[in-house]
Parts: sequence; C-alpha cells; structure tokens
Amino acid sequence: MSDSRMASERLPISSMMTGASPVAPESLAQRRQRNADYQSIFEHATVGLYRSSPDGTVLRANPALVAMNGYESEAQMIEDLRINGNAWYVSPTRRREFQEAMAANDSVKEFVSEVYRMHTRERIWVSENAWTIRDENGTALFYEGVVEDITSRVKAQAELAKARVAAEAASEAKSTFLAVMSHELRSPLNAIIGFSEIISRRLYGDSDPRYFDYAEDIRVSGSQLLALIEDILDLSKIGAGHMHLREAIVDTPSIAIGTVRLFAASAQKAGLHLSASFPEGYPALNADAVRLKQVMTNLVANAIKFTPAGGDVAIGGQETEDGLCFWVSDTGCGMTKEEAVRVLEPFVQIEDNMTRSRGGTGLGLPISKDLVELHGGRLTIDSEKGKGTRVLVWLPRTRIVE
Repeated sequence: MSDSRMASERLPISSMMTGASPVAPESLAQRRQRNADYQSIFEHATVGLYRSSPDGTVLRANPALVAMNGYESEAQMIEDLRINGNAWYVSPTRRREFQEAMAANDSVKEFVSEVYRMHTRERIWVSENAWTIRDENGTALFYEGVVEDITSRVKAQAELAKARVAAEAASEAKSTFLAVMSHELRSPLNAIIGFSEIISRRLYGDSDPRYFDYAEDIRVSGSQLLALIEDILDLSKIGAGHMHLREAIVDTPSIAIGTVRLFAASAQKAGLHLSASFPEGYPALNADAVRLKQVMTNLVANAIKFTPAGGDVAIGGQETEDGLCFWVSDTGCGMTKEEAVRVLEPFVQIEDNMTRSRGGTGLGLPISKDLVELHGGRLTIDSEKGKGTRVLVWLPRTRIVE
C-alpha cells in the first residue's frame, strides 16, 4: 500500500467521498463564539433552564427561571436556596418521584407538578423536561432541564372540567325535570279527561250529585295545569330577557295578608298554623305587585308543601340599613347548605320522601329568585336539615317610597 494511499485511508469517510480536507481542530475564536451563542440562548430563552446536582442543589439558572421563582438575579436565587433549602415541590413525594424517574430512564418528559415560587412561596404549575449528564465512567454529574410555567393552562383545564361537570349535571337535571313534568302534566289531564267522560256519558244517571264533585275536581285539575304552564312560560320569558316589571306603589303587608287568606284552607287541611306579622310603619315599595305576590305565593306554597302536620309557616319582614326584607319561614324538613344552593337552580328538586310524595316541578324557587333579581334585590335561604327553612327576600332602599 503506497504512502499516499495509506494517507487517504486515514481521512474521514466524508473527506474521501467529497475530496474535502480533514476537519481542522476548533480554534479558540470558534470556541469562544460557540460559548457566546450558548450563553445567548441560555439568557434569552423564555422558558426556565437549569443545571442541578443529582441531590437537587441548583448550580445554574437562566433569567427566565430566576424570574419564575421571584428572584432578581441568579446569584441571589442560588444563595437563598443554599441557605434555606430547595423545597420546590408542593407534594413532599414529588422530588423522590422525579429522582426515581431520572435514575430509571436518565430523563423525564412533561413532568407536571405543583411547585412553589421559591422566593414568594406562591403556588404555580410547571412542566419539566430533564436529562442526566454523566462522565466517561457513567457517573451522574448533573441534571439539566427545561421548566415551563403552565399555570394558566392547568387553570383553564380545571375550568373546562368544572364546566363539563356542570353541563352534565344540568343535562341530568333537565332530563329529570322532563320526567317529573310529564307526570305533573299527565295527572291533572287524566283527571280532567276521566271526570269529563263520566259527566258527558251520564254514567250515574242524568242527575247524580256526584257530578258536582267531579266538576270541582275538573276545576282544581285545570287550575293546577294552568299553574304548571304559567311557571314554564315565566321561566322561558325570564331566560329570554322578555320579563318586564309593571311598577306601582306596593304595600307588602297587604300582599302577605292576602296570601294567608289564599292558603288558609290548604294550611288547615295540612294541619299547619299559617300567620303573617310585619312591624308597624313597614314602608311601601315601588315594585311590581303581581310579581311580588307571585314570589310570596311560591314561598308559602313551598313551605306548606315541606312542613309536616303540626308545624308553623310564617310571613314576616323588617326594614334594614340597606332596604327592606321580607321572609317566609317554616318548621319543615329543612335543607343542607349544599341543597340550599342547588334548589335555586332551574329543574332541580331535592330528593326526599316528602318531595316524592307531594310532587311539583321545582320551578318555584328559581322563578322567585329571578323575579327578585329583576327588582334589583336578592333571595337567600337560611336552612338547617330537620329544623326548618327561612327564605328571605332583600330589596334595595331605592325601592322604598319616601
């Protein structure tokens, strides 16, 4: 083999194929330029970059990671962590899980954790990608990695999950409502049709006195059916923004007395004591009398429905610093705090034995809440399971007639 051939065989394969000269050793200037490029990337990256020892001691941190942890400089951050320790992960087991993953795979990808901003201890969410740097003997020298603040992404995902759960609950509530509504509409319709057929066919002869009772049953069932339809129409009008108030001067105690008269027979039949009491000089309101009466009627009907025999249902009110308040209280079955929140949502009924036995659509309270809010007020529920409920209507002082 000639010397020239031997020389050519010592060249890199790429040089032999292209005829290029061997790659010259990197010059000092080139090395400096390369280091300057790496330093520029390190300093200007918008994600956090770090180098740490395998035990978690931070050795280098770029400006993005320094700012992410609430420090002004890399030196300040490293010194603070040296003195106070690197308690970064919120979960006490997370660092061990990170180290185990690095030991097993020499790297981690998208290692998502809740961490503390080192300096401020504010909680954030980050995603880490990290790798192990080893020496020629395979000994782990450093961990290097990239840290991205994904707090906004995690919060958005949490909100989406919450919205999805709420949508599923609303869908389930509507399905339940439709099933209940089907029953509520069918019952009075069946009664109307059944009694009408008996009367029209003269099944008991031409002048049986029972026909008068059946006619009354038809009237009651028709009224019940009309009330259901009106509730649905009111809910639709409120949802579409088509509900408007017809304001006039309103005397709330008079509405309360009229409501007591309206429900006197129902309360007596249920074995309840129904009363109304307002302080002397209770101010008049500028409001929609029909809608306020509807609210009070809904609240009293609910109270009677969920109060066992021997209980009390009372209407009352008082003037407050912010305006006026009236309420309907009962000594009925009561609700938990969670149930008191849910019962104000449309199509929701609190499931218990009394609800199942007495029926209803569950629209009274949501409609009342919306009507009160149309007046610029708010409706709240003070209730305790097994001890009773008080539903309060708060109206602003601007509604008081001076």
